[in-house]
Amino acid sequence: MISLAGRRVAPFLLLALFVTACDSGGSGFVEADSTVTIAYEGRLADGTVFSASPGYRSDIRGFIPGFQAGLLGMAVGETKTFDIPPDQAYGANPPPGSGIPPNATLTFEVTILDIE
Repeated sequence: MISLAGRRVAPFLLLALFVTACDSGGSGFVEADSTVTIAYEGRLADGTVFSASPGYRSDIRGFIPGFQAGLLGMAVGETKTFDIPPDQAYGANPPPGSGIPPNATLTFEVTILDIE
């Protein structure tokens, strides 16, 4: 028997608890074909926030290349900050009305909320 939170538990029960806690039904990491729900904030080099969301859901193939690359391998609950150079973002042609100037390097802070 093993003591767990003051209770005596059989070792095989601990293994079952561990396996159950680790099995989320998927790989647990963002892959090239994943759909993710994220909380994010996008900033320009001067710190201006041009976009943010507390819970945005999308197939990662819908993101700009640098954003896709930054998400790959992340796990639920993980937060990461990454810089995306213009050639991996919007280059000379940012979306109209986005507040992003041409050839801007973008900084994103992203937290993975869910992976499908």
